[in-house]
Amino acid sequence: MSTAQNVREHVERNPVRRFISPASIPGSRRAVDCEMSRLAAAGEVVRVRKGLYWKGPKTRAGMPLPRPSEVALEIAGLGSGPSGLSAAQSLGLSTQVPAIEQVAVAGRVPAPIVGVRFVSRSIERRIAGLHPVEVALLEVLRAGPGVVEAPWSDVAGAARRLAESGAIRPELLAQQLARDYHVAARGRFDELGLDQAVRA
Repeated sequence: MSTAQNVREHVERNPVRRFISPASIPGSRRAVDCEMSRLAAAGEVVRVRKGLYWKGPKTRAGMPLPRPSEVALEIAGLGSGPSGLSAAQSLGLSTQVPAIEQVAVAGRVPAPIVGVRFVSRSIERRIAGLHPVEVALLEVLRAGPGVVEAPWSDVAGAARRLAESGAIRPELLAQQLARDYHVAARGRFDELGLDQAVRA
């Protein structure tokens, strides 16, 4: 099988709304990059930045680009998630749409993206494999009531629902906060009563 055919089949196998990195495709780096460029020119994928493509839904107007927050989370990698107002909105605790998406990154922040502000957090989040929703809750706890439209008590309700559904792992979050220097976030986490939700 030629490299070009291998690249095309790799793209076809990927579902819609998925990022594709040429580095993950076997074959000559130059040949893979050339074929990905051809597929982008043909409208099969969209190049979002160097080394990263997007396979989105096809429409009459072309292929819609991913949201800046989606690109940011893909680039930031494991242990990253929304921060600040973006975190509150993602958890349903605010209806405000941030003018600039905020993303917390485990470790060093990547190269800038238009419409996104990266903030650096502990690399331990990546080592622990935190999911974006878990990072979002930690970031809301760091930010405090200022990013939440609803009463602060609603944060506890949202956290309990996430814990009961298995979307977040309270024990893992507690371990992360034990290593965090943010005393206020640790105190707010203790007030959530997630240990009771898990035992229930």
